[in-house]
Parts: sequence; C-alpha cells; structure tokens
Amino acid sequence: MYSDILKCSIQNEDANFKGKTKPFTHTILGQTPFMAGAIEPMMYVGIKLTLKDGTVLPIYVSKKKALLNSDMYLSDLKETKSSLLKIQERIG
Repeated sequence: MYSDILKCSIQNEDANFKGKTKPFTHTILGQTPFMAGAIEPMMYVGIKLTLKDGTVLPIYVSKKKALLNSDMYLSDLKETKSSLLKIQERIG
C-alpha cells in the first residue's frame, strides 16, 4: 500500500552488484561524468522505496545495464522520474 511508503528516491545501482547484495547499497552518483579518461561505470536505474518498517523495495526501470549519460541511461532516467512523480503523488 502507498501508505506504507516512508520515502522514495531515484538510484543508480552499480551493475557489478545488482542481485549480489541488498538492493541499492552500491550506488553511483549520476549527472556528471565519473572520471575523465577512466572507464565509466555501468549501472541500473531504479527507484528505492523504503517502507515504514524499514524494508527496502527496489523498482528497477533499466532492463539492461547502462553507461552514465548514454542514450539508454537518459531514457531510463526519464522513465524513472515519471514513475517517481506518480508514486509521490499517491503518497502525498
């Protein structure tokens, strides 16, 4: 139920850790290039829902891992923002 949601946020999970650890414990900050000259990290974009009882529910929007600021990443981020707004409207 939406009334059980304490907070929600957009997260970029490091692709190396998806499914291997608790959801969204290894995240990557987005929006700016990681390091000039270095290999950019691959990630999955999603929404982290934290329930009032402390449970974390992941909603992965990315179907495939994406490179920061790539077309795929930006598309996934746009879809994620839209979904987050809908959730936030319902939880008030």
